[in-house]
Amino acid sequence: MSEKTSATFRIYGHDYSFSGVESEEYIQKVCYNVDKKMRDFRAKDPKLNETKLAILTAVNVTDELFKNKALLDETILDLKKYKEEAFNLKSKALICEKENEYLKDEIQRLKIELAKNGK
Repeated sequence: MSEKTSATFRIYGHDYSFSGVESEEYIQKVCYNVDKKMRDFRAKDPKLNETKLAILTAVNVTDELFKNKALLDETILDLKKYKEEAFNLKSKALICEKENEYLKDEIQRLKIELAKNGK
């Protein structure tokens, strides 16, 4: 079982205590991202109160999450498709290799037969 991490971080001028199984560096990175987004939104609209600013930030982060999840799902589907194509191509390549070996043997057999008939 993972050890719990507890730490306090400042987001938009307020201290928040967090605990979880993620590393302190990871939690700090998440908090920094939220703080930065809130400050970016405040810079665009200085009249936003903190509640509206927090909601706008949450909606924006959730939008990013949903878009990234959709992209991940699409990438996973593409990967499955490419793996299936690779498997099919590998199967076809093996069939071609076997056919090539058969044809080489057949050419050799026909050369021998031709040589015998040519005597």
